[in-house]
Amino acid sequence: MSASVPDVIVVGAGPCGSTAAYEIAKAGYEVLLLERDEYPGQYNSCGGGLGNFLVKKFDLPEKILHKKIRTVQLHLGEEIKTYRAEQPIYVSIKRTEFDRFLAGRATQAGAQLRCLQKVIDYDPYHRRLKILDRPSGALWDIQGKLVIFADGATTQAWTSCRVGVDPAQAPIIGIAYELGYPDNPHEAFEFFFDEQKLAYGYYWIFPTKDTLNVGMGGPRDKLGGQAGRMLAEFIAARTDLAQLKPVRKSSGIIPGRLASQFHGEGIMVVGDAGGFVNPLTGGGIYLGMVSAQMAAREACEAFSCGRFDSPFFSRYTRRIKTSPYYAGLKVFHAMVNYSQRHLKRTGRPILGKIFKLYSDIGDIALRKL
Repeated sequence: MSASVPDVIVVGAGPCGSTAAYEIAKAGYEVLLLERDEYPGQYNSCGGGLGNFLVKKFDLPEKILHKKIRTVQLHLGEEIKTYRAEQPIYVSIKRTEFDRFLAGRATQAGAQLRCLQKVIDYDPYHRRLKILDRPSGALWDIQGKLVIFADGATTQAWTSCRVGVDPAQAPIIGIAYELGYPDNPHEAFEFFFDEQKLAYGYYWIFPTKDTLNVGMGGPRDKLGGQAGRMLAEFIAARTDLAQLKPVRKSSGIIPGRLASQFHGEGIMVVGDAGGFVNPLTGGGIYLGMVSAQMAAREACEAFSCGRFDSPFFSRYTRRIKTSPYYAGLKVFHAMVNYSQRHLKRTGRPILGKIFKLYSDIGDIALRKL
């Protein structure tokens, strides 16, 4: 299989890859966007919750927004803490719709999307990707001046170049069911902390128009393959959920660490591939899309200068590390690390209390806007 040589190859058509492809194609460069699945968003373990401010920031249309959420509930054992706002705090989405919209916007800007293409190797010396065409089983190669890896926590950038996140370092597993519930009355995002069974992690219930997204996340090494059973037990224990039928099930790996380097020879990493995930919430869409915008700006500057070497792209890593987003992530990681050390030292989990403090600060900030 052959393909014309693009200016930029983006690996992964999730929200981050499609955002990078859109911004670069909009600037007039030729972009090839590769997706390993049948369509963008086919598989993920996302709860589908976005901060409402992202609607304006990323120009999201109403047609892909399900519910506008003004109420958040934290279940901390016997205590229930409720946050309410006059304006929406979050919006709910379905990733099967959200990812397709973003990939479609990238193609409308000029990017070429090719699905069922799995990258299995990258040669940094020749800047050549080896790709498996999944329908035929054929292998094909392509070169590009720049490759942006947006292929998640098991990124090929680490395997080939030791750039991005190491998938062996404290990965988090997420598992989610979409339970069919047309016209459901749920209007809140709910977080559940069961610190006796899940010392680090939580369960969630996020409503859309016709489903409830119910899931859980926690460290893979602590769950020991029990995540599916634990989620099934959580659902069975609630009378409002037990009779609902799953219309979709998904699971995936979320990075538990932030990468130390985000660039290499002719490459940059964005989204989960760089560890751009809030470790308190497990949420990575916002941070990942911001990293994609930053990488896209760097890519356009590279073409203006005609430079695609590692020293040039070190500016991307430097700009990431001097950004407020990176500083915030470092603080959140420090909070999570403290909770883990406290648990190991005392046997008492405190992640729920830290999450409540995080929510209290966010609630105060929202009310001052």
